Amino acid sequence: MVSTDRPTTGQLDLRYSKFLGNGNHSFVILAPLTLPSVVSAPSTHGAVAVKLAGRQGSEREMLLNEAKIYNAFPRELQEGSPQAPPIVPKFYGYYVPSLEAFDSYADDDKFRKKERECIRTMLECITPILLLESCGEEIRAMALSSTDR
Repeated sequence: MVSTDRPTTGQLDLRYSKFLGNGNHSFVILAPLTLPSVVSAPSTHGAVAVKLAGRQGSEREMLLNEAKIYNAFPRELQEGSPQAPPIVPKFYGYYVPSLEAFDSYADDDKFRKKERECIRTMLECITPILLLESCGEEIRAMALSSTDR
């Protein structure tokens, strides 16, 4: 059983990402992810597929809906078994930038109203992200025979 009292904080480094592709509402990059060490295990390093929505509200809604679908899949479909490989990639979560920390300083005299509005607008432009297992090369349907499709 995993404790939810203290969530794990990892480091997703988008500076070293690789473009994988794009779709109707998002684009996908491969980025390194590091999870910190804990008493029972050393730090974990790997790469994850990061889906980023476009700026439109409808694109962000579609990414949220996609996250809900991945979250609804039974774990068995993501884990696979000795008899069958996984059917869908592991879903690591849907993350939305938090404005809570910024809002706690909203009444601070250090920030003038115009500066606060500018910073808040910039923060609202940061897209939510969906993290998935990187599963290798995409299937290029046009390269397959009609039988294999």
